Amino acid sequence: MAQYEYTIITMNAGGRITHLNERLEGMVQEGWHPIMMSGDAQVNVMLRRQRPGVAAQPQPQAQQPSSGGQ
Repeated sequence: MAQYEYTIITMNAGGRITHLNERLEGMVQEGWHPIMMSGDAQVNVMLRRQRPGVAAQPQPQAQQPSSGGQ
């Protein structure tokens, strides 16, 4: 299972930037994090957040080197 889920929000040229700011603020409060922004006549913002339940799963731990058995 993938660790993150992704979404993209867009705003066409001529749109109100405050609308985009308000939408981003709400999504950040929901756990989304902006990771990329691009555009020219249209602004695209890619966001990601950790999938629910992934944080609760234990991460594999690296084995400690053995002491040589002496």
